[in-house]
Amino acid sequence: TFMLLFAAIGLDKGYLTLILAHVTFCTPYVVLNVMPKLRQLDKNAYEAALDLGATPHQALHKVILPEISPAILSAFLICLTYSIDDFMISYFNCGTVETLPIAIYSMTRKKVSPEIYALSTIMFVVILSIILISNAMESRGYRRDQRALRGGDVK
Repeated sequence: TFMLLFAAIGLDKGYLTLILAHVTFCTPYVVLNVMPKLRQLDKNAYEAALDLGATPHQALHKVILPEISPAILSAFLICLTYSIDDFMISYFNCGTVETLPIAIYSMTRKKVSPEIYALSTIMFVVILSIILISNAMESRGYRRDQRALRGGDVK
């Protein structure tokens, strides 16, 4: 659909069309991740920060963003994964730009080479490391919160 839209308005395929297609594709995932977290926020927290002397910029960065940052990180990782994985959007909207899915596709058309195995292993290790670090940080924060609720010593 994007390819037809870009052709209809006379936009040459390249970086711009690729970015527009991926942003449009990923927007629902961001909305579905961030909106529930925004609904959970205390509606008075922003106003309270302003009443206590914070500028609107400070209130946003010190009150709102720390609360919704897990949802933003989750949305970022989902969108990154889908953008790396989505061959069709990249193929039909890239023009002369070669993205990772297109490079992998062109390598596999002939014969599976050792480069593909190495790339797959690197991607797997990086994603696994990100997941393990994220879970470790989350569990550490949860344990710290539980100790604080029990009246324990917080370090």
